[in-house]
Amino acid sequence: MKVVVDKSFQHLTDEISRLPQRLKDGEGEVVYDSRNRVVRFIIDGQPMMVKRFKRVNAVQQVVYTFFRKTKAERAFLFAQEFLRRGIATPQPVAYMEERQHGLFTTGYFVSLEVSGTETSLLLREVQHYPRDLAEAVARHVLLMHSRGILHGDLNLSNFLLLTTSPSSSSSPSSSSSPSSPSSPSSSSSPSSFSMIDTNRSHFTEGMPTDAQCLQNMVRLTHRRDLYEDLVRRYALLRGWDADATVRQALALLNRFENRKFKL
Repeated sequence: MKVVVDKSFQHLTDEISRLPQRLKDGEGEVVYDSRNRVVRFIIDGQPMMVKRFKRVNAVQQVVYTFFRKTKAERAFLFAQEFLRRGIATPQPVAYMEERQHGLFTTGYFVSLEVSGTETSLLLREVQHYPRDLAEAVARHVLLMHSRGILHGDLNLSNFLLLTTSPSSSSSPSSSSSPSSPSSPSSSSSPSSFSMIDTNRSHFTEGMPTDAQCLQNMVRLTHRRDLYEDLVRRYALLRGWDADATVRQALALLNRFENRKFKL
């Protein structure tokens, strides 16, 4: 078992190292159980989330052993990079990799728990969604893009809406003027987000290209009216032609959905 623990949690290395076995023994509170499993533990008085990634197949064992970082390692490193660039995400604690016969099989990612609500529940799942929250999402997407972050699964379920601003442990402080992308137009509702499921993200030096930014938004939602609204708000923030951008974004979404259906 390979165990890598963030320097802030080195004193908990022994207890963290035991988490995979505790998970196998059925301990902890299961929060999510599908392709991957997420289990909540209390370690040294702190609630932590342990994500066990699906066991890889034989081909992937070779790829992840010799040619590519595992999802667990990328989740750990990319969380650090999000925080370094001033975008909140659950504080990474550790990652672990199990091997059999020298080949990688299963990865684990440990982070501090963040309390929040999936933004999809507040926007996608209601008939009349709050417009100021849609504006806040568009501004947060622009903020990430302006800091060279292309979230690898930019759907609304991966925006955790926080009722209070993230603490310094989960989001480095950064100054922003009232007109910056990080400042939603309305202060009457919460607009602080913590981004999750970041392990497929990409990073650039400076703003990505316009095409990369628009393509990055294609996973936001399949609800057409909401998708159009989010893209339009983003386009206006960028100073783009809103109607033309929406048409282009819808074409990208149609292509994405058709490809997904065929797969």
